[in-house]
Amino acid sequence: MKMKKENTKPLPDMDLSEELQRLIISQGADLCGFADLTKETEQLRLEYGEAWKDYPYAISFAINFPHAVVDQLLDAPTLTYLAWYDKINDKLNEIALLTTNWLEARGYAAFPIPASQRAGEDKLAAIFSHRAAARLAGLGWIGKSGNLNTPDRGPRQRLATILTDAHLVTGEPIEKDCGNCTACRDICPAQAILGVNWSENQDLKERLNPEACDRYLNEMRHTLGKRICGLCLAVCPWGRK
Repeated sequence: MKMKKENTKPLPDMDLSEELQRLIISQGADLCGFADLTKETEQLRLEYGEAWKDYPYAISFAINFPHAVVDQLLDAPTLTYLAWYDKINDKLNEIALLTTNWLEARGYAAFPIPASQRAGEDKLAAIFSHRAAARLAGLGWIGKSGNLNTPDRGPRQRLATILTDAHLVTGEPIEKDCGNCTACRDICPAQAILGVNWSENQDLKERLNPEACDRYLNEMRHTLGKRICGLCLAVCPWGRK
């Protein structure tokens, strides 16, 4: 008689998870959670390739934008927003580096994904999706704008991700969407947001015109020196409440 094959996946380490979360928050993050990437292995492989197959978990964390800075974006992108955009990205990358070194010192593999980095000039996406990791970690849901919306701050934060083989206690996605709201679509200066709710296995072009977005961001690079916008952050009701 054949013996039933046991599940060999290691159990999550509660102590490690709590210590790691305390470490990340103590370094300046406002939000932190852990995701089990094996739940969406096929979709992630299709979008980001095989390079990450040895990292079954993701650490997702965020730093909030100041409300007053984001509120100014209702008129147009500002140099003040650009300054804090860069500063927050630098802080996220610092936290990612220190946390990665902390994990490696304890024998775990870890790969920090830069807070803001395109995979190439021909691709708007990063080398791995911060929003996908944050959604799987239960930090929020992906809105019509493509931003992660959290219950407390809407899209008014920036994200970073560390991929790892450390066995962490993971969250569950928040089952929520933007309903009938089209505020981000209506304010988009590039008319790139189509006003369609995000769903799993959805082609990007079903809810966004990436070429229009890319053209507008290039215009902003000539105007402000960097590809930024942020109007959809400012208008979202979840961030303004």
